[in-house]
Amino acid sequence: MFYLMAKIFVISTAGKDDINRATMAINFALGARKNAGATVAFMFLGRGVETLLREAANAPQMKKMIEEMINAGIDVSYCGISLKNLGLNKDLIFDGIREVMGGVETAKRIDEGYAVVSF
Repeated sequence: MFYLMAKIFVISTAGKDDINRATMAINFALGARKNAGATVAFMFLGRGVETLLREAANAPQMKKMIEEMINAGIDVSYCGISLKNLGLNKDLIFDGIREVMGGVETAKRIDEGYAVVSF
């Protein structure tokens, strides 16, 4: 019997004032990938891009978790429009994360059969 594995697109909108929710989104994505073998993509959207700031108090922990997602095969991205709308630029965030347009990326993932889970 042939089974299709789940395809999950996780969107984190939790900003620097809600690190617990951001961490929950990352742990959810990692669990779906590592424990269920799901194909997972992850995007930081809206205030969620604040969790990517290099100078944030929790930056070392967040950087480690993002690297863990990438190493697990999760496609990690952030919305460049969200970053700009918050008055930030990519020089302030971690390297190695793909910049996308949030709405376009979400539409693309839905067209590819991903279920969207938002935190």
